[in-house]
Amino acid sequence: MSLSEPSGPDLAGVAADADAVGLKHVVIGGFAVIAHGFIRATKDSDLLVGDGPQANAAVLRFLERVDAVRISDGKRLTAEDVAGAKRLSVNTSRGIVDIMRGGLPPLDYETVSERAEVVEWESQTVHVASLASLVGFKRLANRPSPDLEELEAIHGPLPIEPIPGLDIAPADDS
Repeated sequence: MSLSEPSGPDLAGVAADADAVGLKHVVIGGFAVIAHGFIRATKDSDLLVGDGPQANAAVLRFLERVDAVRISDGKRLTAEDVAGAKRLSVNTSRGIVDIMRGGLPPLDYETVSERAEVVEWESQTVHVASLASLVGFKRLANRPSPDLEELEAIHGPLPIEPIPGLDIAPADDS
């Protein structure tokens, strides 16, 4: 299949390829919602990754392995593109993948990774954002979605943590 042909997301393949190149990641977004019990459609695999030179090198290895091109312009990404990006949306041999960098705690990569749940997805081990982290990302996105209502119907009252920039002002580092 060529990258110009539409395909659905292959989370198990994305996770296997990320693991194969040493890309530490946590699944967030639609697949995390599904893992927490609300079965719904999703068009992509969303990964949260860390920052820094090692993470950048691993992201680049992953992009090469999955034959990724940026969705906006079809460009194959370089080390410079990866190093400066907070979000990369790419079309790959595994479907669309959104790679995001964490922000401030509690939605930074380290915190989300520490809290992640390990699940089996089509015989592949996958680290998925905890319910608290997932709720935080959904609240921060502030997009209309039934996800939080459906997750609350499944789990009862959802864990709500203060989110910098949403509930509290970010700390002033000066």
